[in-house]
Amino acid sequence: MRATVSWSVDTVVLVAALPSRIDDLFSRVDALITSIEEITARAGGVIEAAARTTDDAAGVIVGAGDASERARAMIADIQPIADRGIPLGRRFVDNFSEQELDASIRMVDQLPELMERMEAIMPILATMDTVAPEIHQLLEVTKDVRKAVIGIPGFKFFRNRGEEKLEDI
Repeated sequence: MRATVSWSVDTVVLVAALPSRIDDLFSRVDALITSIEEITARAGGVIEAAARTTDDAAGVIVGAGDASERARAMIADIQPIADRGIPLGRRFVDNFSEQELDASIRMVDQLPELMERMEAIMPILATMDTVAPEIHQLLEVTKDVRKAVIGIPGFKFFRNRGEEKLEDI
């Protein structure tokens, strides 16, 4: 009977302590649920930030892909020009002196004035094809006159005398 009484007392003590233990357990479960809710809320924020970052990264990747494609197209267009131009440029640089560079710079500096003067000369040059035959005829007449003058008796005397007078001047 002692054992039964001891067991009964232990059971009564256990049953009597059970409400406070259950209450303590519920308090701990409430605290645990609150912590889980806070962690879940923070995790939700982290997930949203990660989603935004992923979206931003996707936009950057798409933009980089577009830029890369445009760059590839440009390189494809420029590559044949570069393949031909690089050897020519290398040869040009190898054969170009500092004096030639200075002369080129001076020439470029004078181009505006040269253009103004060329604009004035161009109409004259345009008429040269019609004037050229007349100048040719004039030269032929001048040669004929020279031959005729050389044939004049005493012309050598006049020429020598004219040369002496030129020396005196």
